Amino acid sequence: MMKKYFKWSIIIVLLLLFCSSNLFFLYLLKDKKVAREPIKPKIVLISHIKTNPYWLSIKEGAEKAAKERGAVVEFLGPTTASTEEGLRLFDMATSAKVSGIITYVQEEGKYKKEINSAVEKGIPVVTIDSDEEDSSRTSYVGTDNILAGQVAGEEMVRQVGNRGNVAIVMGGKNVENQKERVEGFTNYIISNSNLKIVDIDSSDAMLLEAEIITRKILNRNDKVDALFCTSALDGIGAAKAVKDLNAKGKTKIICFDDLEETLNNIKSGSVEATIVQKSDEMGYRAVNIIMDKIEGKFKGDSKSLTDVSIINKTNIDIYKQGDDKFEN
Repeated sequence: MMKKYFKWSIIIVLLLLFCSSNLFFLYLLKDKKVAREPIKPKIVLISHIKTNPYWLSIKEGAEKAAKERGAVVEFLGPTTASTEEGLRLFDMATSAKVSGIITYVQEEGKYKKEINSAVEKGIPVVTIDSDEEDSSRTSYVGTDNILAGQVAGEEMVRQVGNRGNVAIVMGGKNVENQKERVEGFTNYIISNSNLKIVDIDSSDAMLLEAEIITRKILNRNDKVDALFCTSALDGIGAAKAVKDLNAKGKTKIICFDDLEETLNNIKSGSVEATIVQKSDEMGYRAVNIIMDKIEGKFKGDSKSLTDVSIINKTNIDIYKQGDDKFEN
């Protein structure tokens, strides 16, 4: 009998110990806050053409700023130039209630409604590389494209001289930044030389199309002394066409941006010069503007303009060493 009583006593004590230890553990957890990593602001970057190396450079700068500011960047964009696809991606970002949107404007006037709607919903919007000025966008980050066109015009006169025939390959006839570059270039040429612009056509910023358009321009004109190419891939496509048609040395090329193949073409003499934009700095600045807006630090600057520089045979080696690369 005593053994049985002792056995049940041990069981009861063990049960009591088990229950009390669990109750004590629950007490410790009662008011303890579970540490959670704060949700990072999500910024959507919508490009002109997602695979274009120029836009990958913008993405790189944006991601650098996002890492510094504790945000994340989602990089989106059409595979070919498309206003409809650009707007669809913009609407998706707005519907997802992201923290901010950085967008290229495929066609000025078409983005105003969507930008205004996003801003009304509390989503700051920064336009990049191409602007929708008549909208509620927070700011524009990019090149002063009219000035960049003038810089290209000045370099054209220096490379070609005061007389000759010039043709233009542009990356989209309805794209505002392309139109502004042509405007600045044309105004400079007319005011400062006797060069004649004999042809203009669009590649829609596609490499193969730039090569095809250049062939057409050279075939339908008796003499083209130089080509002005207004977007990143146009100069590469034009250089291929000029080489294939044995026009190297006869038709000079002034183009845009510092893609590796463009820089190699300058070294080989296929391209005379390129107008370099600070593409990674654009992405860096755009993210910082979004974060400043979110954190109440934005100073209200409607435009943040980046510089351009000219790269030609005289400074290509220094540039390729990295002395003129973006640092921040």
